[in-house]
Amino acid sequence: MLLCEGLRVNTGHFLLAIDRFSIARGEHCLVIGPSGAGKSLFLRAIAGLVPLDGGAVYIRGTEVTHLPPESRHIGLVFQHYSLFPHLSVVENVAFGLRMRGVGTRERRHEAVAVLERLGCGALRDRRPETLSGGEQQRVAIARALAAGADLLLLDEPFAALDPTTRAICRAELRHFRRTLDLTVLEVTHAADEASAGVDHAIVLERGEIVADGLYANLVNDPPSLRAARALCVPNVFQATLIDPGRKGWCTVAPMHVSIVSVDRPTLPESIVLAGTVETIEPLGPVRRVRLRVEGPGGPTLFVGFTHNTTEIDPVKGRTARAVFSPGAVCGLPEEDGKK
Repeated sequence: MLLCEGLRVNTGHFLLAIDRFSIARGEHCLVIGPSGAGKSLFLRAIAGLVPLDGGAVYIRGTEVTHLPPESRHIGLVFQHYSLFPHLSVVENVAFGLRMRGVGTRERRHEAVAVLERLGCGALRDRRPETLSGGEQQRVAIARALAAGADLLLLDEPFAALDPTTRAICRAELRHFRRTLDLTVLEVTHAADEASAGVDHAIVLERGEIVADGLYANLVNDPPSLRAARALCVPNVFQATLIDPGRKGWCTVAPMHVSIVSVDRPTLPESIVLAGTVETIEPLGPVRRVRLRVEGPGGPTLFVGFTHNTTEIDPVKGRTARAVFSPGAVCGLPEEDGKK
């Protein structure tokens, strides 16, 4: 669906340098990284909103490097949805069709059809200022879809929403992506919050990709400490916590961590860390537990699981232990490179 090769954008004080990046049709890919890493610039370069100083962009197998944004048939949704305040919802959604010369009746019909598909047909005659944040977000996506976009570029589209509305909108986006066969490239600072249903992720640092792969693989086996932090990987800790003579950083995937009571027997070879229960989240037959473990480098939050038994009482503040195998521990180089 999308391929970037040798992409270069030089703003004078910042260089975006993407040697190669691709996502397949139907994928949802996260673009993650610290502020100033070039995430928004990357999306704007793909959309054709900034000129390239080198390289090429291909969409649906066709080079679009020199095409204007309106000819790329993509949707770009920003954190502030840029709806026209003087136009109704249906007029906002139909705007792209209007710019392409589609007649009044036809473009209204198409706009209403898209709004109905997204479950917001009742909003058609309202003005943007009367809409909630979640409603504005849905209208912005409807505008992109009405213009024929099957590739959505989302630049922190949920950041201005309250937590409950963000969760609802993310669930809706997952539904839209499946039912409408959309490909999504999303910039986010909240990788852990955005992770449900995500296929692919890249981590940008100083204008370059420092990690690229399946999201689950990157989280379970991050290539570096920087990537782990950007991906909000749980259970990242200084190696001295489990071995006083060991330097550097480590991580262990939550699925390998059992949270047990302090009096439960453990295998002799297991790593056992005592801490204080911070939260317990029921998840069917298991519970996800966050345990605060004090160490030489300060406290570390360990995420693990316990079965719904009497192993530990799900009360905040109770002492428990995180137990995992030494073989589940992954070393993390502080810089990118092979482990």
